[in-house]
Amino acid sequence: MKKVRFWLLITVYLLLAFADGALTYINTPDLSLEGNPLVAKLGLGWGALAIANVAFFALFFTTSYYSFFKYKTVFTDETKYTRYCSQITFDRPDMFWKGFILFPKHWKPWIAAFGFCILPATIIARLILVLEWLAITFDIAGRYQYYYFKNTYCFGRLDVLSGTIVVIAGMFYWFYIEYKKQLVCTTAE
Repeated sequence: MKKVRFWLLITVYLLLAFADGALTYINTPDLSLEGNPLVAKLGLGWGALAIANVAFFALFFTTSYYSFFKYKTVFTDETKYTRYCSQITFDRPDMFWKGFILFPKHWKPWIAAFGFCILPATIIARLILVLEWLAITFDIAGRYQYYYFKNTYCFGRLDVLSGTIVVIAGMFYWFYIEYKKQLVCTTAE
């Protein structure tokens, strides 16, 4: 089941990435409407977008593969969620809230948590981008209205906002799943 879910997420991501790229090219071959900071702020072109997309995909693929197939649940004696999370990342049960500003002693749980939630987060973000480009393609909101809203802080970068929310919530959820696994195993003994 993990294998099917992993490859399904990868396939959906790649299809949405291709659709995003194709719709971008159709609607703005000169990238004048592109909201990506590489283009909008740094003035880079298609090559930079392609390299960034390949690099990010490699990161997403690698961390997700690790999360789905390589990570092994860490078992402790902790019976509270926060103490368990702190124990597996800092070797101390009292570092949960401090752990958001400190570097963990053990990175593997964080990498696996990131890998667990990054594909769904990027799929949601890409879906938003594709829907925005479709709105431009079919002139649903008007090209200039779209450009204005995309480049203002209150409406723009909904893809980044939604992706960030999914990553944060997904990381907490991943740690909860791992906590439940170890709790079931320790209470069954």
